[in-house]
Amino acid sequence: MYFMSKKRPISCIAILLSIFVLSSSGYAQTDNIAKFLWAGVDNAEILTKAYLKPIPHGVGAGLNTGWFTTAKTHKPLGFDIQIRGVAAFIPSSHQHFDISNLSLQNIRPADASKTISPTIGGVDSKGPEVIIQHQGREIDRFNLPQGVGYHFVPAPMIQATLGAVADTDIMVRFVPKINIANYGDFQLRGMGIKHQLNQWLPGGKWFPVNISIMAGYSRMDLSTDLNLQPPEQAAPDPTYSGDYENQKLSATFDTFTAKLIVGKDLPFLSVYGAVGYQFATMNFAVKGDYPIPVASPAGTAVVKTVTDPFSYETDMNGYFSLTGGLNLKLFFFHLFGEYTLAKYSSVNAGIGFSFR
Repeated sequence: MYFMSKKRPISCIAILLSIFVLSSSGYAQTDNIAKFLWAGVDNAEILTKAYLKPIPHGVGAGLNTGWFTTAKTHKPLGFDIQIRGVAAFIPSSHQHFDISNLSLQNIRPADASKTISPTIGGVDSKGPEVIIQHQGREIDRFNLPQGVGYHFVPAPMIQATLGAVADTDIMVRFVPKINIANYGDFQLRGMGIKHQLNQWLPGGKWFPVNISIMAGYSRMDLSTDLNLQPPEQAAPDPTYSGDYENQKLSATFDTFTAKLIVGKDLPFLSVYGAVGYQFATMNFAVKGDYPIPVASPAGTAVVKTVTDPFSYETDMNGYFSLTGGLNLKLFFFHLFGEYTLAKYSSVNAGIGFSFR
C-alpha cells in the first residue's frame, strides 16, 4: 500500500522550531510518521507522544531562559531590544523509546529483538520495522521514523524590556506570525516582570551586588496544513464526499518560570547567576478528515475516514534550575550568553541594543 504526506506533518514542527538556527535538510527522512494513523487512532496517539517526547521538554526549557542579562533593572523609560537563539539539550533517556513498553494494539515489531526506536531528538537512522494488523490480517509494514540526528531543541526569540517605576522592568517577547512556505505558521509571544530587591533590604543600596526576582510567561504556536490522500490500492470511502483538504496539525506551548537573580554590573561587563523554578505544557492536535486503510470482511483494503483523529496535552513536570551568564557591554550594543543547568540544560546567546 502507498501513503504519502506532501508536507511531512511531524517534521514541520521540528523545522518551525529550528528555522532561525538550522537548515531544514535534516528532516527529509521523516515522512513515514504519517503511517502511525494506519495502526489506528489510539496507537497513533501513543506513538506520536513517544516520538515527540523531547519537544515539550526542550521547548519549555528553552523559552524559560533568556529573560535577562543582568540583575540590575533599568531606569524609568530605559529600554533594551534583544535577539536570541536558544538550544535545550536532550538527555540520552529521551533520545529513544522502547515500543515493547507501549500499550499498542494490532501493531508489533517485525523482529521481536529489535524494539528500540529513536525519538525525534535521536539518531538519524531508521527505527525498527513494525507490522500493522487489522482483524488478524497484515495491512502493512514500515520502519518507524528516524531522529533528526542532533540532540537539542532550538527556539528563536525577540525581546524588549522597558524600565518602569520603583526599580521594575516590564519584558515583552514577540515574533509575529510567520508563514514558512510549504511548512506552516510560527508565532511567539510572552510577558515578564523583574523587580530589584535592594531597596527593600536593610542596607541594600550598599550591597556589592544587585538582587532581583522575576517571573515570565511565554506562548509559542505552530501549525501546518497536511495533505494525506487515500492509498491507491484501497477502495475509497463511499460515505465520504470531501477532498481531504481540511487537514491541519497544530501545537501550542505555554511556559512559565520564576527566578531569584544575583549579579554584579561592571563598566563593560555584567555577571549574574540565578536559581529558578519552571514548567511547560504542550497542546497537540491533529484535526480534519483523514483516509485510513482497513481490511474489509472480504480481505481487501478499504478506506475509512476519521475526523479529528486525536489531540492531547502533555506537561513538562516543574523543576528547579541554576543559571549563569555574562553580558559584554560595548556602549549601546551588548553581546550576551548564558547557561542553565536543569533536567534539560540549555544555552542561549544573542545581541542587543540597550539604553539604561
